[in-house]
Amino acid sequence: MNSLIGLCLVILPLAGPQSTPANDPNAATAAHPTGRRPIDLRVFNNMEQSIQGLWDLEIPGAPTRRLELKTGVTGPPGSFVGLDTATGSKLLELIKKKDGVGYEGQLLNTFTACGIDLIPISEFLPFGDAIVLKFETKPPAAACPALDGGHVGRFFVKSREGGLVKLRDFSDLSSTGVRDTYSIGGDRPNVERSYTIPLGGVSAEDGTELRFIKRVKAPLDGTYWFEVEVVLAAGQGGTPPRGYLTADLIRLVGSLTLKRVK
Repeated sequence: MNSLIGLCLVILPLAGPQSTPANDPNAATAAHPTGRRPIDLRVFNNMEQSIQGLWDLEIPGAPTRRLELKTGVTGPPGSFVGLDTATGSKLLELIKKKDGVGYEGQLLNTFTACGIDLIPISEFLPFGDAIVLKFETKPPAAACPALDGGHVGRFFVKSREGGLVKLRDFSDLSSTGVRDTYSIGGDRPNVERSYTIPLGGVSAEDGTELRFIKRVKAPLDGTYWFEVEVVLAAGQGGTPPRGYLTADLIRLVGSLTLKRVK
């Protein structure tokens, strides 16, 4: 039994993004990758001031977008829209959260070059002269330096049913056996799923943190796969395991900052 266990490597989650504050990419104790700056405490000035007005949306690795936040014309009472001052295009649609504080909504026309037209906003939290915008998305098929480089957030395993997710070997991407488990949309609904770990296999639980390496196009059906590396806990020895996952099995939990124009 011990020898069999030794051959099967199962990576336990370092911490799910919703389980502890340590998984929040905006937590005060989280490391800020190059291009991501912690919020200056001075932004807590003017807490009582309305969010209406001019703001700079900071996007690491891309030009700052200046926008005007104003009351929405067609939305429910208390809703806002953010319009790019240079082009007039809509960048934000916001409504007050039913539970909790702040707003929720949509980020638009911001990562269009990456093939993403819309990203749901889970949190839009004003802190006086700054606003923290939190979102969750899957990696796009097109290259996207701001997202790929981890400058705006962190990647995690996303298991549809809360079980283990198998990291595929590169040779599997051209194997017909992969079609029994994966398709372009993820797991096939008419196939009985099994999370049995083969000898020498690497699996990860929902919430395991990942480091994005690169995207590849499978020769079998043109599906995009993403090479990822499991982030090991501090002090844990060994070489971090690597493997390939489809976009549906990866989530990016990220944030952007808006600074008030004075």
